[in-house]
Amino acid sequence: MIKTTRLLLPFTHGVEMETLEAAVGLAASHHATLVPLSLIPVPQTRGKGARLEHIQQSKDFLEATQQKALRHHVPLERFEAFTSDIVRSIALLVPRLAGDGMILALRGRNGSLLSAKMIEQLIAISPCPLYLIYLPSKESSWMSRLRERLSHWWPGHWQRAEKPVLRPLPPGEQAVPEIALSRYAGSPDLEQSSRP
Repeated sequence: MIKTTRLLLPFTHGVEMETLEAAVGLAASHHATLVPLSLIPVPQTRGKGARLEHIQQSKDFLEATQQKALRHHVPLERFEAFTSDIVRSIALLVPRLAGDGMILALRGRNGSLLSAKMIEQLIAISPCPLYLIYLPSKESSWMSRLRERLSHWWPGHWQRAEKPVLRPLPPGEQAVPEIALSRYAGSPDLEQSSRP
């Protein structure tokens, strides 16, 4: 049996169709199984659960990814995890989900599907090979020119944004975050077509 490549696509917020299209296209070009991993943040304090809007965004992300994958005939395995430490959870789930690589997306200076800070941390620890997708900024050209001119007057603010500092995660002395992982059933049509 031939082992197929598995590419993880982590998500916390902001369902962007252009990013999903690019990720599915990348998986198709590598003949890979796409593994969308929706991470729902939960507070560390006991008794407080996940916010309803985060749960709804997770469902929207998993559904939109499935539709894109079906259109491009890309095998798909969807997962959802509730966690209080997103980046550490991703690093811990990479081997558990047999991830051969991870797709991360940047839109200008901002992250897409994950925050820019989370992407910086994942690049710093590099839990597996990373595939970076660069998307054009949604910022208008006059706004970017204005930002460039103002950066000379207020250099500290913009320079910090241009040159992010990559920091490794804290050492393993901290408690490992609890992760509640659930698998979503794939599309029956896609599962049947992927079987020999």
